[in-house]
Amino acid sequence: MSRNRLRHLVSRFVFTLTAKAPEQDDLDWVRQQLSDREFELWVQMSSADRLHSILVAKRVLKELPGDETVLAAGLLHDVGKVAVRSGVATRIAAYVAKPIISAELLNRLALRRSFFSNLKSFLNYPRLGADLLEGAGSDEFVVRWAAEHHLRKDKWTVDERRGEVLVRADYLAV
Repeated sequence: MSRNRLRHLVSRFVFTLTAKAPEQDDLDWVRQQLSDREFELWVQMSSADRLHSILVAKRVLKELPGDETVLAAGLLHDVGKVAVRSGVATRIAAYVAKPIISAELLNRLALRRSFFSNLKSFLNYPRLGADLLEGAGSDEFVVRWAAEHHLRKDKWTVDERRGEVLVRADYLAV
């Protein structure tokens, strides 16, 4: 793992532990950006994930002003985490396990132990989020970005420029 990646993960970990609930003005702003059904999903996210999503969306807004769809994608990209019990231990395990454990091994472990079952679900949160957003009637770009935001660029089906802006905002918005 590179030093930059490790530094980012440590920063995100500290942010997650210390995050407070978003301020009312931020909640009001988010409410204006999302449909009723999307907002219902968004408010279920943890305080840290909601704050992170606001920071992502505001960075996106600076680079792509007026693009309401990409703004919604920034706010909702991590919404799949609401479908999984994802405490700090699960999140740390996911970041450590993802690059070193095969899907096959994880599937076998998930059959025997609930921790690994939960870990498997957490690693699948992008797909879970896409399903939730599709059910909420979100724009196709928002749905696809939720599913694809951890994929390599060559695996994206979304507009590359918008995807690059979102990845950069996601990385910088600890």
